[in-house]
Amino acid sequence: MMRYLYYTIQTLRRGRTSSFIKLLSLTLGLLVGVLLFAQIAYELNYERCYPEPDRLVLVRCAIYDEDSGARKDTDVGEGGYDRTVFDVTAPTLAEEMSQWVESATTVSDFGGQAVYLDNKLLADTRYLLADTAFFQTLGIEVLEGNPRDMLRQNTVFLSQRFAKEVFGDESPIGRELTLNKQDRLTVRGIYRDMPDNTFLGHYDFVRSIHAGGGYVFGNGWKGNDIFYAVLRLRHAEDVDAVNAGIDRVIGRHTPLSYDGWRTEFSVISLPDLHTDSPDTRQRLAILGFLGFAIFFVSAMNYILISIATLSHRAKAVGVHKCSGAGEGQVFTMFMLETVAMVLAAAVLSVLLLWLFGGVVEELLGTPLASLFTWQTLWVPLLTVAVLVVVVGVLPGRMFARIPVTQVFRRYTDGKKGWKRGLLAVQFAGVSCVLGLLMVTALQYNMLMHRDMGFRMEGLVQAECWMDVERAQGVGDYLRRQPYVEGVGQAANSVLGQYWTQPLYGNDGKRIATLNFNIVDRHYTRTMGIEIIEGDSLQKLGDVLVNEEVVRLMKWTDGAVGKQLNDFHPGGNKDYTHTIVGVFRDVRNLGFFMGQQLIALVAGAAPHAFDVRLRQPYDENLDKLNAFVQETFPDLALNFFSMESLLRDAYSSVSHFRNSVLLTSVFIILIVLMGLIGYVNDETGRRAKEIALRKVNGASAGDILRLLSRGVLLIAVPCVAVGSVVAWYVGTEWLTQFAGQVSISPLHFVGLAVLLLVFIVCIVVVKAWRIANENPVKSIKSE
Repeated sequence: MMRYLYYTIQTLRRGRTSSFIKLLSLTLGLLVGVLLFAQIAYELNYERCYPEPDRLVLVRCAIYDEDSGARKDTDVGEGGYDRTVFDVTAPTLAEEMSQWVESATTVSDFGGQAVYLDNKLLADTRYLLADTAFFQTLGIEVLEGNPRDMLRQNTVFLSQRFAKEVFGDESPIGRELTLNKQDRLTVRGIYRDMPDNTFLGHYDFVRSIHAGGGYVFGNGWKGNDIFYAVLRLRHAEDVDAVNAGIDRVIGRHTPLSYDGWRTEFSVISLPDLHTDSPDTRQRLAILGFLGFAIFFVSAMNYILISIATLSHRAKAVGVHKCSGAGEGQVFTMFMLETVAMVLAAAVLSVLLLWLFGGVVEELLGTPLASLFTWQTLWVPLLTVAVLVVVVGVLPGRMFARIPVTQVFRRYTDGKKGWKRGLLAVQFAGVSCVLGLLMVTALQYNMLMHRDMGFRMEGLVQAECWMDVERAQGVGDYLRRQPYVEGVGQAANSVLGQYWTQPLYGNDGKRIATLNFNIVDRHYTRTMGIEIIEGDSLQKLGDVLVNEEVVRLMKWTDGAVGKQLNDFHPGGNKDYTHTIVGVFRDVRNLGFFMGQQLIALVAGAAPHAFDVRLRQPYDENLDKLNAFVQETFPDLALNFFSMESLLRDAYSSVSHFRNSVLLTSVFIILIVLMGLIGYVNDETGRRAKEIALRKVNGASAGDILRLLSRGVLLIAVPCVAVGSVVAWYVGTEWLTQFAGQVSISPLHFVGLAVLLLVFIVCIVVVKAWRIANENPVKSIKSE
């Protein structure tokens, strides 16, 4: 074995150039392939962090038209289901289905308030609201404190990591946090850290949901269905029994049929929840395709370079066989060489992740510590093992079968078919990945720059609940600042879910869900919302509706002066809510969802502050935040640009685009190395032929055309195939968006032409020397 190792080291040392290229190719392919495969494993392990996760289920509902049976688009769920229910759903099911339900918890992520410690903002802090059964039901270990303390209002339990990060070695028990510098929360416990791959996402602490004998934001069976209900079943197989009886139980407390719509409740196993979404399955399939593509292209490049060295290494193999080595021993030597290269590539990949881990995490949107855990360590290990087999066996068998007679004569490499086939795979792979990158980049660019129905430039926003008089005073202060162009206030952020209530048609039948936002009279002007009919809001109770409402209500004679049937936002019947105007559609839910039906109602709106800044925007945003902190130290008003909020809304798209971009950059580098190696091998193998052609009158241009034509015969059909695959995969990915970028075949044709031009340029650059070399020199070297 030591002798084999010595031969391996000597071989790698002699072929330093090819060894370096193979090492670089394997490192790039292994690095990106492992990252993509680890991302898939990470998402397939959603909810597996809990003890006996198969016993955990989530309550969800679907709404159907009683006449047609068509399922209603819930606008907030995935796969046609709404995952949120009433606050009392969980305890009711735990009590009335106790033969199957061991425990149940009510959870809400409706907590977006800023968190402070001693008036210091704890940036990027996220929390959940939950009841006393939260830790018991999910099986989360409480390290300090009594979970029953969650029954006490404004109690919080911190994650182990957050407690260490914020309080250091001091005990946080008894310390206070504040929300928006107003609500005081007392720390009463610490729980063991949980990973992020759960539908609840990353959260730093859990706040008690109990308040005043009920639940924060809760309204019993009367409404406000914004809560998650998680049940722990006694046995995993009890899910069928729960589904069979859940409608009967809930139907005893609230009507399941209303205005022609029928609600059906069910439960789904928590580990199946993430992959139940068609969009998730589609995205994971594409990530798997990308991972396989770069892994395979990297392996093919290694094999291509290895086969290209056959003619140079044949004599050495012949010498080994003359010294008594059999095919098995030669094969073992080559496999040892492959293992050494792959292990070196793995070490370099780890080093690159260590050096650029922050960049990678920002690109992918997932912490590396979450991707690589003890539970998912098998992913990189299996990838390395498969890579050794794939890149070692085929070239190893070729080397092992070289006859012993090669020690006495020059070996002529007849493996052109192999080399061309491997190069063809690389061309198809790079064209496919680049095509997919083009689709994702164009879609993300469209999402970020498409008209949202309001003017984005210079618009900033902060959210903080306060009483009406205080909110009006704050708004007046902000308007007086010289860098402020306008201030508007609303009950909800312009981006996101508004309050909802049923929309009734002219016949009095419920036809859809209306989204409404309570705003002040300055709102539309500040936001840059265009009113296309009627006037802006003037007095309390005035209503503006968007074009989609007019279309659905079929008001061909205009909407001004009309009223929406039974429209009393927030139950307020003190005003006659008359429509005074129609505004252009606003995409509050972006382009993931279809256009929403929206009404803007004039009223008190002490929550979202929208400020239109003068230029320069970034500098004036800093001035605005400094002014607010100094003037209103007791208010948690932190302004952010609307562009940054939009980027956050589309973060999943940008992270997916970044995955494709990372794959594209590395696969181009790998194919570039393979192409350069192929051209070098071809020019070396055909040096005598090229010299004879030049002696017979061929010019340098003729030689370059000859070599380019040979590569193009491989590249053109392969690039075409890759472009077709990219078109199919890209258009399938676009189906998740209600608003899609327009992609035509000409986009892929143009990209294919650019790629072919790039390939020809590489061939010309690498073959330029041999094409212009004195033919006598090549002939003399033979």
